[in-house]
Amino acid sequence: MTETPEEFRRRVEDIDAKFFEQVNKRGEPHRSRSFEYEKLAIEYSHRGLQLLTYLNGGALVAIPTALAFFKADVGRIDVLLTAVAFIVGLLFVVLAQVAAFFTMAKRAEASMFSVHEQFQRIAALQNPHQAPEFAERMAAATSDAKMGSKRLATSDKWRLIGLGFFVLSLAAFVAGCAWGAWVVILAKEVASQP
Repeated sequence: MTETPEEFRRRVEDIDAKFFEQVNKRGEPHRSRSFEYEKLAIEYSHRGLQLLTYLNGGALVAIPTALAFFKADVGRIDVLLTAVAFIVGLLFVVLAQVAAFFTMAKRAEASMFSVHEQFQRIAALQNPHQAPEFAERMAAATSDAKMGSKRLATSDKWRLIGLGFFVLSLAAFVAGCAWGAWVVILAKEVASQP
């Protein structure tokens, strides 16, 4: 006994529905945990970028106070170099935030491609398996899946760029502090010599 195209379509739709039901049943705990970890990662990165902004900005503002406190006679060039390090640190924070924006924007685009992919797969199942519409919809679903994967890969690249700028901002802060401390110590040593 052969099945009609409508029976075949229903059978394939049932198989597909059962498959995704099992995937969701087994994958949902992992997906939920993944979502929670991603929320935590976003929160931690936000706090880290905020901290670097405060460190570099606060240090920039504190330069005159530190010089007055230590009563150090430091040359203008040394003060400017210290300030430039903190300004560069602030610039790197801004660039890290831009990279974070593109990271999340590309992830959002990838999610939308996943939505389109599922739409195309469901739309394909509304047609007989041999129909050209079925093949067209499945090809569109595959294309959407590939585009989503590309967006995720681009998001990962932006994430690495953002991490690089984060590290550079921290390095600029440390360099500014080290240079400032060094020139203050040298100025104090020069002032204490007879």
